[in-house]
Amino acid sequence: MLYDQAQLAVAYITAFQVSGEQFYADVAKDILLYVSRDLSDKSGGFYSAEDADSVPASGGQEKREGAFCVWMASEIRELLPDMVEGATDSATQADIFMHHYGVKEQGNVEPEQDPHGELRGQNVLIVRYSVELTAARFGITVEKVSKCLASARAKMAEVRKTRPCPHLDSKMLTSWNGLMLSAFACVGAVLGDKALLERAVQAGNFLKEYLWDAEKQTLLRSCYRGDQMEVQQISPPISGFLDDYTFLICGLLDLYEASLQTEWLQWAEELQFRQDVLFWDDLGGGYFCCDPRDSKVLLQLKEDQDGAEPSANSVSAFNLLRLSNYTGRQEWLQKSQQLLTAFSDRLTRVPIALPEMVRALMAQHYTLKQVLMLKEENPDSVLSRLPSLASLTQLDGIATAYVCQNFTCSLPVTNPQELRRLLLDGTTDMQTK
Repeated sequence: MLYDQAQLAVAYITAFQVSGEQFYADVAKDILLYVSRDLSDKSGGFYSAEDADSVPASGGQEKREGAFCVWMASEIRELLPDMVEGATDSATQADIFMHHYGVKEQGNVEPEQDPHGELRGQNVLIVRYSVELTAARFGITVEKVSKCLASARAKMAEVRKTRPCPHLDSKMLTSWNGLMLSAFACVGAVLGDKALLERAVQAGNFLKEYLWDAEKQTLLRSCYRGDQMEVQQISPPISGFLDDYTFLICGLLDLYEASLQTEWLQWAEELQFRQDVLFWDDLGGGYFCCDPRDSKVLLQLKEDQDGAEPSANSVSAFNLLRLSNYTGRQEWLQKSQQLLTAFSDRLTRVPIALPEMVRALMAQHYTLKQVLMLKEENPDSVLSRLPSLASLTQLDGIATAYVCQNFTCSLPVTNPQELRRLLLDGTTDMQTK
């Protein structure tokens, strides 16, 4: 599922930032490589999902769960027979691969996990050990193990290409594309990967071209891949729901932070205005899931739980706070606080039900910092409206950063190490209001 891949990529790249463990960065990048290869439309959009089941390579018409991805130990041994120089016990490439990924001769899927017997004798490849532990087990270097595993994966990928592919759900949802936009922007920014950032920009352009009705100032819910590989809409098209606006706004803010292209911040601002008009509850606070003026909707609901996807109100609480910090619009800060108040009983009684909203609440409490690294001269840009930017200048024609909190900024910083210290320590002499 696209929404799973998007959220996992962000979680793994965040784990990398916190821990410094390269493994997490590698997983995040591999997720996006899979999405780019198998879930991407040439228009720039992202497909919704691939089926879990498919026709097995051994033949037959009945689909089986995991058939495209699982392996028998005998297949791996036949494919990877080469001895690895220097490895203990005359280990082959297959021995090292099977150890690292937990492959067993009889299969590694327990019977209770396979009630229909579809995976009997098969192996799901799962990283069981770090590269360092695998290297120690076979008495070879980490570099040699990494090369051995990469070579093995490449060979197995070629074999997997010959298997019947699982069915592709080529529907493209605005909400899930917004989540994946965040993933490409965040991972690309953290890793400094230009290709990932370019893919994020391509996704942003797709969303604006195909899923934004500029005339009506309304998002559309979805589009599809047609028979000729063209992008199609159903007739009449479905207008976007709250999560379409919320997840896309979040993705655009992440894309702005990754690219510093203010067009994405500008669009996020426009979408937030529309979201407020369409879904905001003036009486109770927070957002309805659907437009309350839609006579076809019999019951107006507000999600109060972060499930497989975070609830749109949870994400909105943080979006509003971020946009308030970028634009200086205090009404959005107030809306964020009103939203949190609307869900305060749920937050107090069962905070684990709304972890994303708890994150927004913590950001309200501890106050976000702004790192202003790009000041545009364009008087019509979003950032040019901020009074706090008026007195910020570039020093001696070189890159200059200001660390700001509550729109009060530090002395100018031109040294990366000093900027890092300010961000980590939070100790700075504030001078500008």
